[in-house]
Amino acid sequence: MDNQKQDIIKSNNDSDIVSTNLCAQPSNTNKSEIWLTNERLNLFLALCAIIISAASFYATYLQANAAERQVKAATWPWLEVMTGNFNEEKNSEEITFYIKNSGSGPAIIKYVKFFHDEKSYSNVFKLIKDCCFDIYAYEAQLNELQKESTDINFFETFGWLYTGVSNNRLLASGAELNLFGFKKTGFNTTQWDKVNKQRRTIKTEICYCSLLEQCYLSDGRGDVKEIEQCDIAR
Repeated sequence: MDNQKQDIIKSNNDSDIVSTNLCAQPSNTNKSEIWLTNERLNLFLALCAIIISAASFYATYLQANAAERQVKAATWPWLEVMTGNFNEEKNSEEITFYIKNSGSGPAIIKYVKFFHDEKSYSNVFKLIKDCCFDIYAYEAQLNELQKESTDINFFETFGWLYTGVSNNRLLASGAELNLFGFKKTGFNTTQWDKVNKQRRTIKTEICYCSLLEQCYLSDGRGDVKEIEQCDIAR
């Protein structure tokens, strides 16, 4: 009897423990806390703002870069050195060296140099003297003839080497600039033939800049590279 009583008491105590344990367990409502708090919402909005700002900055950069390229293309000069030995307009044999701007913008020519046998020249007369004939002696002879008779232009009649000023010149798009020319006459055939024979061995170097102060170094035959500035003392 006493044993049965103890078992009933024990059973009741176990029930109370189980009931107590059940009450102590957290409810499902406590487990599912709210994830989207104010702090997390503010952080999410801040991240979105940063992403939108970065995308807007990148789009602005692309537009500015494209606009810069368009301006550069619209003001880009391209200088070529042309040479020939016949003047179609005058229908006469004439050696010519001239610069042509085939680009879309004007060019500010800083300097032009000539090369022959790996030697550089900034003076056309020195170039002709070394490559072809003694132009200074030729000039002296023409001057003597001119002194004897002022009625005749012996430089024009005998044929003289004319030159053009190229340094610090502005050359518009599509324009040409004469470097030097030599007309053939009945008196200078020997000299003219020597220049004509050597004219294709004469190389050039042109340094020029655009109106945007972007400078280029060219050989006048298509090899052009962009440089920081033109060094006049080169």
